[in-house]
Amino acid sequence: MTQAVLIPRTRLVGALFGTLKLVQMYGPRHDAAAGALASLAGAVRDAAEGGEASVGVAGPRLLVNDERLRAADCGQLAVGHLVDEWTRRGLQAVRFAEGVTPAALEAFAVAFLDVDVVQPGTAERLVAAAAAGGATGVTIEPREERAPDPVPMEERRESAMRSYLRGLRAFRDILRRGGMGDRVKVRRARRAVQGLVDRILEDEAAVLALAQIRAHDVRLFNHSLNVCLYSLAIGHRLGMSRKQLGELGLAALFHDIGKTWSSGEAKPKDGDAPDSWESLRHHPVRGLRMLLEAPTTHEGILKAAIAAYEHHVHLDRSGFPNVEHEQHLVARIVAIADCYESLTTPRTYREAPYSSTDAFALLFSKAGSLFDPLLLKVFVNAVGTYPAGTVVRLSTGEVAIVTAGPSDPRYVDRPRVRIVQRGGGTLAPEATADLAERLADGSFPRSIEDVMPAHEVFPTVGGYVSAL
Repeated sequence: MTQAVLIPRTRLVGALFGTLKLVQMYGPRHDAAAGALASLAGAVRDAAEGGEASVGVAGPRLLVNDERLRAADCGQLAVGHLVDEWTRRGLQAVRFAEGVTPAALEAFAVAFLDVDVVQPGTAERLVAAAAAGGATGVTIEPREERAPDPVPMEERRESAMRSYLRGLRAFRDILRRGGMGDRVKVRRARRAVQGLVDRILEDEAAVLALAQIRAHDVRLFNHSLNVCLYSLAIGHRLGMSRKQLGELGLAALFHDIGKTWSSGEAKPKDGDAPDSWESLRHHPVRGLRMLLEAPTTHEGILKAAIAAYEHHVHLDRSGFPNVEHEQHLVARIVAIADCYESLTTPRTYREAPYSSTDAFALLFSKAGSLFDPLLLKVFVNAVGTYPAGTVVRLSTGEVAIVTAGPSDPRYVDRPRVRIVQRGGGTLAPEATADLAERLADGSFPRSIEDVMPAHEVFPTVGGYVSAL
């Protein structure tokens, strides 16, 4: 997208965000709100293409004139707020005619802010209220039921699994056969990461669910690859480009490379096992050196070197090694993914892994000191209280597997699930439920009561993966 096209669109997003906030705070008749409405009318004129300007959503993405606008272009706060508010009201898009007046925009803003988002039919009631208030030139499009995906879900999940296993093989090949000194193997790892990037852009939930395989069979678990998946989820939600995601994924994949030893090196003594404190304290410097000495040097490897060196530095620089500068964004992302993955995975020194809820609670207790609070919030929104792939028991007695995050961002503990058992029987994969949906009386028909070990429900890894 050229700068000439981008600037009017970012102005529209900023003006719309500011207008809704000021009308909410001061009312539509306040001088500040009136000025914002006039600015919004001008921003619509500047951004209009073909006689109108539109602001819509597609999942977690904000679309302006039906094209994605990244958070990096106009700020996470404005983009995140508009996506959340459109989602809460069940909107696909709002289209503004090029000549829309401040008075019509005022009618829209008042209706938008006054509509009750708790009761069913929010979008339809908003359309009626805006029309009654005189919002001429503003077209509100309720969210449509999703059309059938041209690529069946089973095929997309299989594609994600192939990318995961390809990444696993490529990374293990580097660790076991020559380390970072083999250009061919490093290029193979880059291609594997780019495959995961393409999959996460296609189906985020499918890729995140793969990290839950460790819950079924620890032999398939690989810490670094799962840290890569979680880091990509954060970068995806931040609006990173495909190239940036590829660099971030590579950095996450190699963040712990300093814990490895190539075939030509002496193995550590027993007291310096990979999980010992001595090994832990020295692996960032060692990883930095290994990556900087790699024969293949490009921006992705340089960011990997930064992540390897800084992922234990901490936001307040209380970690190690000691540095004078601010922790790099890539390292801050990897630090969150690394800690969460470690907490939720079985370890020999811990009786049982943390649940996702307990892990998030611990992470947030360190927000502002060890971890970036904004990135933590982005991560929680991406993964959800119950990550995709989690097996749960419902209040109805049914057993389900989480397939995607909540459809309503207000209910982070109410994801979308596929029912796999009811009583002693097994249902077809098409039996799905959105736990955020309410009955006519406002109550929830289903709630999560407990998290179950995957192996208690699925006797084989294949059965578990096919249910994702």
